[in-house]
Amino acid sequence: MRTFAPPRRPRLARWLAAAATAVCTAAGLTALGAAPANAVETGTWYRIVNDHSGLAVGIAGDATAAGAAAVLATPSDAASQQFRFVDSGGGYYRIQARHSNQVLDVYAKSTDNGADVVQWADNNGHNQQWQVNAQSDGSVELVNRNSGKALDNWEWATTAGSRVSQYDRNDLETQHWKLVPVESGGTAGSGALTDPNLQYYGRWNTADASWYTMGWAGGYVEAAFTGSSIGVKLRGAIDMYYSVDGGAETWMRNVSGNVTVRSGLGSGTHTIRIGFRERAGSYTGDPAFGGFTLAPGGATTATTRPADYIEFIGDSITVGQPNGDRPFTAYGYLVGDELGAGHAQVAQGGACLVSTADGCWGMMDWFRRTSMASTGDDWDFSRHQATAVVINLGTNDVGHGVSTTVFQRQYIVMLERVRQAYPEAHIFAMETFRNRYSPETQNAVNARNGAGDADVHFVDTTGWLDEASDLVDSVHPSDSGHAKIADRLAPIIEQYL
Repeated sequence: MRTFAPPRRPRLARWLAAAATAVCTAAGLTALGAAPANAVETGTWYRIVNDHSGLAVGIAGDATAAGAAAVLATPSDAASQQFRFVDSGGGYYRIQARHSNQVLDVYAKSTDNGADVVQWADNNGHNQQWQVNAQSDGSVELVNRNSGKALDNWEWATTAGSRVSQYDRNDLETQHWKLVPVESGGTAGSGALTDPNLQYYGRWNTADASWYTMGWAGGYVEAAFTGSSIGVKLRGAIDMYYSVDGGAETWMRNVSGNVTVRSGLGSGTHTIRIGFRERAGSYTGDPAFGGFTLAPGGATTATTRPADYIEFIGDSITVGQPNGDRPFTAYGYLVGDELGAGHAQVAQGGACLVSTADGCWGMMDWFRRTSMASTGDDWDFSRHQATAVVINLGTNDVGHGVSTTVFQRQYIVMLERVRQAYPEAHIFAMETFRNRYSPETQNAVNARNGAGDADVHFVDTTGWLDEASDLVDSVHPSDSGHAKIADRLAPIIEQYL
């Protein structure tokens, strides 16, 4: 059904490249101050070891929370001491921690000597970008793009647990770091919920240590693994879809318990993605994930999380209702896969932009929640940062008496709230396909542009769909209609990523 060519190649290529074990050295680094082309191998995990102390950069307490401090640690095989360099372009890299998928960040974009260096959700901000400069002794200097200061063993420490910070560049051993490849390829995982090799996309409630539950629509889990089979632990009955080795998504309907997804697999590394039908209306399936089950001798392996993450906020159109193969035939899912980005649909059938007295869910409020079952603003946006947010709202507000004046005013609030949640994202406000509140949506975008936010964009969807051939009713796109939307929307977003 997808009209993109070639289908699924970005996802499969990304997984296979990430799952491969790289062997490299730190040779070939460029001279001090030069753009560090080929400075590091982006597929390789390194320990970052200080020349003065002999201690390695690690994340304090092996923490996975945003804001955990980068400290000096006795070198070990701990995943919290393993980092890879993710290319940001222009000779800069984000330095990603293996155990948490977060990156080294100069806290609060500080330019001060002695500022905290922490891990934080990857937003590709300048305070998360580092230049890698070769030194004559075979070490490297790591210079923060935002501050122009170098990663520094603070106050010449030699004790594990001491601070890592930034300081004016001085070419001393406290700012010289050896990049030591992790030859083992990292820690093999068990497939358990907390396995750092598992990648979660979308809003997952992780409060229950035994079961993570998918909130909203379009959430999914990915992993690379070895072994002849792969299975999933489920709680109650649910419609689950899966894709193995980048193949077509396939449904397993009304399954529960320990479910074997695929057996008889050959040797080598394989990939899996699983997701669930959204809980909505009369459908009360249990979207609870308990981890993957592996064959004897099998293990999960590390994968590269894509640099871009796109969140689609909307109503039943963004969910993909009423089509039976949603979410993977919905336009947001298609766009995300085509662009090789992580993605999720924070969407609910019947949703409005504005919360109304007669009970319409206003996504200007509800997008800050983990799911429709949440009773407050409980989503932690530091868990992952979107590089793009697409808003498609306004189709339902007319039926709930929302005036054009109120709609425009509240759309501005929505854009302000999304910007607060995702400081570095490009925000795309789509014109509804029925052209409802079109001037008001564009006026809201213009207002934010006028306030200095140039990264908010209006998407004119006029003529994208033909009512006679692209809708299943007078409102909802068919699967082919969603493919048409994706064909138009993907290149618009791509030019900003």
